[in-house]
Amino acid sequence: MGSAWDTFIERAILELELHQYLPARFNDELGVITRLSNDTSRSELREWLRRLPNIRPDGEALSDKHRTNGNVMFKGKSSNHLVLQAYNRAIFAAPCASRALALGHANRAIVLIRLGRYREAYEDCQLALDGDYPEEKRLKVYFRQAECAESMNDPSKLGPIVDGLSKLQADPSRILSKGEREKLQTLQAKYDAAEKRTVEETATPSYSNFLAAVKICVTPTKGRHAIAQETLHTDHIISRETAVSFVPVYDPNGRTSYHCQKCARVNVIPFPCSSCGGACYCSIQCRADHRQVHRFECAGYQKRLWYFIGIAHLGIRSFLDGFDTIRSELLKVSAASCVEWSLRKWLGAITSGGKDYGQYGKVLRLVTNFHKMDPDDVLRYAMAALMLSIYLMEFTPFLSEHGFPQEVTGGHLPNYCAALIMRHIGQLVCNGHAISELSATSPCASYSDAARLEPFDLLQEDSFHPQVGLLHLCFSSARIFTAIYPQISMFNHACNPNIRNHFDRSTLMVYATRLIAPDSEVVNCYGPHYKLMSREMRLMHLKQQYCFDCTCDRCQSGVDTFLTMHNAIRCSRCWQQFSLELSMEHLQDGKSIYCAHCSAEIDTDWYGNILQITMNDDPHHLDNDFRRVVTLYARCAQTLVGSNQTRADVLEAILHRYTRHAVRSDFWHSTLRKYAIELASIRREQYNCMSLEYLTGCFYLLDLWALLYLCNGSEPVQLKKEEKAALKDFRAAIGMIGVENRLLILEYAERFVILDEETPEEEWIPVE
Repeated sequence: MGSAWDTFIERAILELELHQYLPARFNDELGVITRLSNDTSRSELREWLRRLPNIRPDGEALSDKHRTNGNVMFKGKSSNHLVLQAYNRAIFAAPCASRALALGHANRAIVLIRLGRYREAYEDCQLALDGDYPEEKRLKVYFRQAECAESMNDPSKLGPIVDGLSKLQADPSRILSKGEREKLQTLQAKYDAAEKRTVEETATPSYSNFLAAVKICVTPTKGRHAIAQETLHTDHIISRETAVSFVPVYDPNGRTSYHCQKCARVNVIPFPCSSCGGACYCSIQCRADHRQVHRFECAGYQKRLWYFIGIAHLGIRSFLDGFDTIRSELLKVSAASCVEWSLRKWLGAITSGGKDYGQYGKVLRLVTNFHKMDPDDVLRYAMAALMLSIYLMEFTPFLSEHGFPQEVTGGHLPNYCAALIMRHIGQLVCNGHAISELSATSPCASYSDAARLEPFDLLQEDSFHPQVGLLHLCFSSARIFTAIYPQISMFNHACNPNIRNHFDRSTLMVYATRLIAPDSEVVNCYGPHYKLMSREMRLMHLKQQYCFDCTCDRCQSGVDTFLTMHNAIRCSRCWQQFSLELSMEHLQDGKSIYCAHCSAEIDTDWYGNILQITMNDDPHHLDNDFRRVVTLYARCAQTLVGSNQTRADVLEAILHRYTRHAVRSDFWHSTLRKYAIELASIRREQYNCMSLEYLTGCFYLLDLWALLYLCNGSEPVQLKKEEKAALKDFRAAIGMIGVENRLLILEYAERFVILDEETPEEEWIPVE
C-alpha cells in the first residue's frame, strides 16, 4: 500500500491527464517542469499540502502525561530505561519554549546521570535553565549540572553554573543553605583553578578524495568509471568520502529510532527540534548547526511530509544543502532576458565542468536517467519536485530568509528550484547510497516468543550495555540514512563487485575485496548480487531502477551456481536435490512444494509445528518443547541442505527464541552452540564475513559464550575449531561498524568472553 503522496499523484496523473504535458523526447528538467506548472496542477499540489494535518499536539497535556508517567515509574524504582523512554516522549510532545519542555529536559537529566550519560544530562540541564523552568526550582538544576561537569572532568563547563548560582545567591529573596554556599565555593575554586583557554572546535574532516591508486576515466561505452592505476591488494583502502547530503530512512511501521541528522551518529539520546518534534540530533550543537537547513524542513515534519515522499526528501535536502553556493548565480539567471535559455546554459556549464561550485557542483554533474525512464516515473518525480518548490515558496520562510521578494513566487524562480530538485531526484535514483548500521532495538519493539521479557531488561540497569546473553536482541542491521556520494558514485556496477563499503557515520570508506590489477575497473554492486538474486531478477531490477542492461561477467555467463547452492532442497523419497527459492512466508502459508525430479511432496510440516510451540515458564514444558524443536529442525536440515538461506532463517528464529535459556543444561547449550556455528557459516557463505548480516549472526555465539562463562564461575570458554574461525572473522567484521557501536560490542565481548591461550585478547581490537 502506497503513502498518501503516492495515492494523490496516481489520481492526479489520471484526472489531470498529465501525460499530455510530457515532451515526446526528454530534453531537460526545466522543460518538463515548465509544461507541468500550470494553474490547475499548482492548485492541486497546493491544496494537497494544505490538507496535510499538523501532527504536533496542541498544548502541554500530552507531554505532561508522559512526564508524570515517568515520574511515577522513577519513584517506583522501575527500570531506568523505561523511565528514560517516558521522558523522551515528554520532550518530543512538548511545545516549543513551553514549561513542559523545560520540565522534561530537567527530569531526563536525572535518569541520564544514573545511566552515566553526563554530557547529555549536562545539556538537558542547560535546556531546562534556558527554558521556562520554574525559578524556585532552578537551584537544584544548577547543582545537577555541576555534578555532570565534574563527572566529565571538565571544570571549564562550571563557569555558567557558577554565574547562575551567584545570581541566585545575590537575590535577597533566595537564601542558600550553608551546604549550598560551601558547594558554590568549591565549584568556584575548581573553575578558577582550571586553565583558561579557548578550545577551538575541530569539525569532523570532510573526506572527499580518491587515493592516488585510482583514477576516473570517461569512455563512450562505460561513461565515467574508476580504474586502478596500480595493483590494489585485498583490504586495500581505495576511497574515502563524506556524504554531501543525507536524510533518515523512516520506518514504515512507525518504530522509533534516534539517529542524528547532522553528524549521522546512531542510537543517540535524542535532542529533537522543539518546533516540529520530528528531526532528531545528538546534541544541542548539532541541532544548532543544522538549523541552516532544518528551518526549511521544519514545517514538513509538522505535516509528516518527509515520511510520504521517499527519495524526494533527499532531493530537496541536496538542494537546500547546496543552495547558498548557487544563490547569487540563480539570481543572475532569473534576471536574464531569456530566462529558460539562461538557466539551460548555466546548467550546461556546470555539467561540462565550466563552473565548479565545490561539492555541490559534483552533485549537479551526476547523471540522471530521465531520458530512459518510464514516462509515469518521470511524471511522478517532476510533480514531487513541483510540489516541493511550492512547499518552499509558500509554506516556509525560504524566500524571506534568502532575501527574495515575495512576488517572485509568481515568476520563474519556483520553476528553477523545482527543476533543480527534480534533477537531484533523478540523480539520487541512480546514485544514492544506503548507509547501513546496527540500529538499537526500539523500546517499543515486540520480541516474538519473548513476551515475558521486558524490552528494557535487555540492558543493564546502570548503563546501555546489554545484559548477559541478550546482545542478539539489542541490535539489528538496518538502513539508517540515504546519502549522496558524488565521487564514489562514479564506480560502475558489477554483480560480483571487487570492493566493499564501510560506513563511519556519514563517511563512506571503500576497500578492495580481492586483488585488482593495474588498468582494471573498480566496480561496486548497486544491490543485485549474484549470490542473492538470479540472473533474470538482477537484470530486471537493474533495468527498472538504473536503466541499463548489465553485461558483467556473472550476467554474461548465465550461471547461478551460488543461488542454486543457497536454495538447495533434497527430496526424502528420491534423495535428489533441486533448487527452489523458498521464503519463510511460503513455509508459514503452508503451501505444498513438489520434487522437481519425482514430483513427490516435500516435507515442510516441521515449520508449522515449530511455530505452534509457544514459550512456557514451566521448566518441564520448556525442556520438552526444546527437544521437540530439535527434532523438527533435524527434519528441516534433511530437506533444506547445505547453505540454504531459508534454513539459516529457521536457525535464526530458533536461536532468537532460546539463546537466553542456553545454560539450562549441557544439551541445551551444546545444541544451540552447534546451531549458532551453522548459522554463522551460512551467513558467511551468503554475504561474506565482512557484512552486517554475518556480524549480527555471530551475536548468538557471543551470547552463548558469555552465558557459559558466567555459568562456569568465570572459567575460560574453550572454543572449538569452527568457533575460533568464526571469532577470527568476527574480529575483522567488527571494524566495519561505527565507533560507538563497535566499542559497546567489544566491551561486552571483553567482559564476558574470556579467550583461551590460542586467541590472545588483544586481537579483539580491530585494525583501523
